[in-house]
Amino acid sequence: MDKLKMLFVDDRSKRIHAALNQYGEKYDVTIAPSVKEALRAISQTDFDVISLDHDLNGDDYQDSDDRTSGMEIIRFITEYGWPKAKVPSFIIHTSNAFAGQQMYNKLRHMGLTANTIPFSYDGAAYARGIVRKLST
Repeated sequence: MDKLKMLFVDDRSKRIHAALNQYGEKYDVTIAPSVKEALRAISQTDFDVISLDHDLNGDDYQDSDDRTSGMEIIRFITEYGWPKAKVPSFIIHTSNAFAGQQMYNKLRHMGLTANTIPFSYDGAAYARGIVRKLST
């Protein structure tokens, strides 16, 4: 059986390595450390799950109007729609609570499935929430 496909958008090495460890058994994980790479991956692959960070410039908090923030991916989807027939579930894993809520609200407003689950380095949030929410 083929693994589900996940796009994990984050620029932090520690999160990327932890994500590969946590999700690698269940998902074929593609890493995108920037908006440009995320949009390229989205246009080329049908993902089952897309996990988004907001702050992609190396800082803890980034302005949502910045074109290099994860919000740019949401703006792109809002403007152009989803590019493929298969629509993934979205996970907002950013620790920037305000921006994460904005991202979640915009996705839900478009009728897309989204959950806000801050990234956990021990996998506990994944075990408690994501598997249950994505399998329903």
